[in-house]
Amino acid sequence: MKKLKTIFNILIFTYIFNIQTYAQNIECPSDLIHKQLLLSNSQYFSKNQLLESEIKRIINTSENKANNNIIYTIPVVVHVIHLGEPIGTGTNISNEQIIDAIAGLNNRWRNVNGNGIGVDVEIQFCLANRNPNGNPTTGINRVNASNIPNYAANGISLFYSNCNAPSEETIKDLSKWPVSDYYNIWVVNKICQNFGGFVGQASYPNGSPYDGTVINSWIMTSEMVLAHEVGHGFNLYHTFEGDGGNLFCPLNSPCNSNGDFVCDTPPHKQGDCDFSNPCSSVGVWSNSLNNYMSYCGQRDRFTQGQKDRIRATAIVYPRLSLLSSLGCSGLGINDNELDNFIIYPNPSKNIVIIELTNNIDIGKLQIFNPIGKKIFETDITNSTIEINISQFSKGIYILRFSDNERIISKKLIVD
Repeated sequence: MKKLKTIFNILIFTYIFNIQTYAQNIECPSDLIHKQLLLSNSQYFSKNQLLESEIKRIINTSENKANNNIIYTIPVVVHVIHLGEPIGTGTNISNEQIIDAIAGLNNRWRNVNGNGIGVDVEIQFCLANRNPNGNPTTGINRVNASNIPNYAANGISLFYSNCNAPSEETIKDLSKWPVSDYYNIWVVNKICQNFGGFVGQASYPNGSPYDGTVINSWIMTSEMVLAHEVGHGFNLYHTFEGDGGNLFCPLNSPCNSNGDFVCDTPPHKQGDCDFSNPCSSVGVWSNSLNNYMSYCGQRDRFTQGQKDRIRATAIVYPRLSLLSSLGCSGLGINDNELDNFIIYPNPSKNIVIIELTNNIDIGKLQIFNPIGKKIFETDITNSTIEINISQFSKGIYILRFSDNERIISKKLIVD
């Protein structure tokens, strides 16, 4: 392990030393930051190992197939960290530009732009219409950061170097929503401009308060960069993962444990973007050449293997709770009546008690699992009901009460 850390530190030094020269060819440093965290943070490493183990288990079992054709919806909040310009100018980009960017993200993930090539990941993103307090929102927050030292000049820093810019935490603390219910996107002035700059950066799934995507204001458009970055956010690697910085062909055997951990994207070096793949004659070369997770020219697809990996990531920690988020009002909560519906104990692992108070009408109780499938339903004939949940898997569920006048929903955590 010590030898590996030494080698990796040398690679980081070389990467940073040369960054001024070739930064324009690098879209994001997400993989580099992820690798350094794996080596420097034992808790991060352990969580990632558990996540990878769960992903493999899901992909290799019927659980993955059972979830096919279910469209997951992910609430998104966009934090515009601007320089004080009027809305719609400079770094304070317009609502229309943000809406177009989310539409472009959805079009690529749902394969609307694929011309029949690639796959529909069957995940879509919605700008939140309910904030963490349950109040209406556009899903767009704006913060003037012109007073933050060096932000105007160099933007936001990277994990492994401050590059004479404010830290990631400093900027994200200006505006962030709970990662359990929202996927956070921070639109910033620049990303490490002192090192030549990057267009975007995304956290691999980790569940920290700073988990999400950072993207330059000028590239927060309907183009493909956002689709690429959010791919990292759902645990996709670059198709050239393992090339040592464009130095050698990545290992690919076994294909689910090397390279990008996906078997239908042939291994290649970052700069291999020609008609043939010098690293491999196996597989469909265009699946990597034209992949959203490559750096090559015309990109138009995710593959089935990437879809399987994304969707497996979506149904385990830390992305699982996003599927039961009420950020886009998917279950029609009436916030003014939440106090009429009490669940205890919560979390629980055996019995939960639901109490309907304030003389609301007798109605129907339903439970939805984390992927939105109804798994329990009963008519309520009195104001108190006990439910045995000992057979439920760990996770976050939605309890929904409805009568002739209202629908009231709350989260149930099975521990």
